Amino acid sequence: MSLLFVLLLMVPAAARAGDLGGGSSGVPGTWYSGADPAYIDPGKSPIVFIHGYNSSASVWWEGNDMYETALANGYQTAFIDLYPERDMWDNGAMLAGKLKVIYEYFGNKKLVVVGHSKGGVDTQTALVHYGAHQYVSNVITLSSPHHGTQLSDLAHSSSAWWLAALLGNNNDATRSLQTGNMSYFRSITDSHANAKLNRYYTLGGTKWGSFGSALYWGGLYLSSYGANDGVVTVANSRVPGGTIVREASWNHTMIREGSYTFSVFKPYTMAAQQSVAAISSSFATVTEPETNQIVRGGKGEKAIKDSFVVEDGADGFKLAFLSDRQLPSLKLKGPDGKEYDVQKTEQDTGEFFKGAWVHQFEIGQPQAGKWTVTGPAAAYLYIVGIDSPIGAELKKEKNKNLKASYKTKWVKFSLDSHKKLKEAGKGSKAGLVSDGDFTDAGVYNLTTEVSGLGVNGKPFERTIIESIYVDETGKIHR
Repeated sequence: MSLLFVLLLMVPAAARAGDLGGGSSGVPGTWYSGADPAYIDPGKSPIVFIHGYNSSASVWWEGNDMYETALANGYQTAFIDLYPERDMWDNGAMLAGKLKVIYEYFGNKKLVVVGHSKGGVDTQTALVHYGAHQYVSNVITLSSPHHGTQLSDLAHSSSAWWLAALLGNNNDATRSLQTGNMSYFRSITDSHANAKLNRYYTLGGTKWGSFGSALYWGGLYLSSYGANDGVVTVANSRVPGGTIVREASWNHTMIREGSYTFSVFKPYTMAAQQSVAAISSSFATVTEPETNQIVRGGKGEKAIKDSFVVEDGADGFKLAFLSDRQLPSLKLKGPDGKEYDVQKTEQDTGEFFKGAWVHQFEIGQPQAGKWTVTGPAAAYLYIVGIDSPIGAELKKEKNKNLKASYKTKWVKFSLDSHKKLKEAGKGSKAGLVSDGDFTDAGVYNLTTEVSGLGVNGKPFERTIIESIYVDETGKIHR
């Protein structure tokens, strides 16, 4: 086997993960073999581990006991470096070829693939669209955004795209994970003849940490859409036609660690799992979210001064203020003039605003009225999550007791001949958009600002961000 295609690190049988060399090369297409166990059980398939967005193969053995745990359980292993910032099409095409090579290396034994986050989407692309299904028996995905993630919608919205771009997180990979684009992906994948040729098993996480932790703000934002792990909702981690193994209290990092999940998915690494209880995930995953968020952003070329309205009757709110640098002098001022200092500051470790400084406030029983954020010049985005009944009321089909006005902005992305998303225009409309507003095929990222009066006649504000896919017939997919 040519060293041009495979980097094989020979490791003693008793070795630990660090002996793989301390790190991966990061060169896309490079793959690594773990040590052989003392006894190679012919009933155990080799496991190939696939990393997620903006990561590398060594994520499985550096600061993670997944490789060590698999070896201790008698499994042969392999790990691949994919393109960290490319979409599922580029990674799927490359991965398909590497799976063939690894299959042959292990003596034409069918492989089990374990994919974390976007790695699960890349894997399904390789198997379904690039023919690698023949080398694999089972696929296990760990919090993979099979229906995209609303954090990607946020990162490419009119409110936040420039901050994500400044942080280096606007690229083919993140664009591809918008929920609208993944609706397109599902439309051409679930009906494909190859989609049923492998067994898919999913794990999803429901933990996003305590107030102030690195994944907390992402979990707070996603909480409008349901249970989540700080990056991906449980609902979006389910693959149509697949099987739910477990959905438990893991965050997006924990779920890929051996001590947390290997024993959970181990029964699905062997050919016969019919006796293992699991749940079909072939049901619909799209639900209408509650509207409990306010989202604002700015380029901050001058000192920051931005405001939002908290309605009468709110039990509390949490504010996550993201910026390209740490802002020790950031302040929050209430309607009565009282100032609040930042309570927690963390650097984001998620996937779509990685590297941003997250300044967090938590206010109980807030005074109704205008709240103001002030600070030095910086690029910024902030999300206010409000605990209030109005979020549920807005969900009830434009509740007649609420006097609300709407203004929607959108960014359109067209799909080129390689299925890549390219920005193709912007638009806006006073009022809610309807299906008839979009006739050209593409992915549309929509930001709707809502303002009005509640049932008590007091003002409120909300922001709704989503993305949709319009197909060639004009049909809208959400």
